[in-house]
Amino acid sequence: MQQTLQQNQRAKEQSIGVLFVLIATISLSTEAIAAKFAYAGGANVITALTFRYIIAAVLFSAGLLFCKQSILLPKGDIARIAVLALGAQSATVMLLFNAFRYIPAAMAILFLYLYPTIVTFLAFLFLKEPLTWRKIAALLLTLGGCIIILGQPLHGLDMRGVGFSVGAAITNAVFLVGSTRMLDHIEVPVYNTYMTVMIAVFFSVLGAATGGLSFHFTSSVWVAILVLGIVCTVLAMATLFQGVKRIGASRTAIISTFEPVSTAILGFWLLHEGISGWQMLGGSLVLLGVFLQRRE
Repeated sequence: MQQTLQQNQRAKEQSIGVLFVLIATISLSTEAIAAKFAYAGGANVITALTFRYIIAAVLFSAGLLFCKQSILLPKGDIARIAVLALGAQSATVMLLFNAFRYIPAAMAILFLYLYPTIVTFLAFLFLKEPLTWRKIAALLLTLGGCIIILGQPLHGLDMRGVGFSVGAAITNAVFLVGSTRMLDHIEVPVYNTYMTVMIAVFFSVLGAATGGLSFHFTSSVWVAILVLGIVCTVLAMATLFQGVKRIGASRTAIISTFEPVSTAILGFWLLHEGISGWQMLGGSLVLLGVFLQRRE
């Protein structure tokens, strides 16, 4: 009886974890659309990223103050968070946006989605997460679905763009696996606060040093930046790491491949972009892979 109750509780926690990751993934899928609106209104990359993370840092910090939660951490943990914030998360964003300069955005995203495979093997090696047949099958299905959804001809690619996007996949994988380790002993709100404050400071300093910060944009850009800060960062990070704590890094990465599907749907709804039959097929494969990750 006790064992049955424990199994039911574990299944419930896993289902909640999957739901959290899906919410995070859908939140992140609005990123490209919000960025398009921001750039169309005159904002540049550094400005959008700076204010995005400033907004997130303020909101996460306010949440800790409201809940009267201690933010004190050992110096070693702060140093490790700094490495992940600056060496992994910030690097991922910068590498990906540099990739957009040399190859089509869809191709850059496709290479980025190599990261679930990298995460799965890193989690197996360093987090001792099991490498099950469900994970392998889900990886094949979701990667195949992403290729169909985002597929572009491979000929004539600028290898600089390929290198940047593959680099982003590696740093993103390191970020997720490293964050999973940190969340073993750090509360999610505290971790998110440190992370966003460090990234906000980094982009602010970078923008000031390079002259990249610009306020020559329309007032409507602030709406897009608010979406980037609140939906794509605060909501996404809060739910993502709550999911990671429940289902682990590898399953989280696999489920996150739902993002291209969600982006295609939002693009169709908000930007009136078409959805082809091939994209529907690719989306179905991704959904099947996500379905396999309901339980482990």
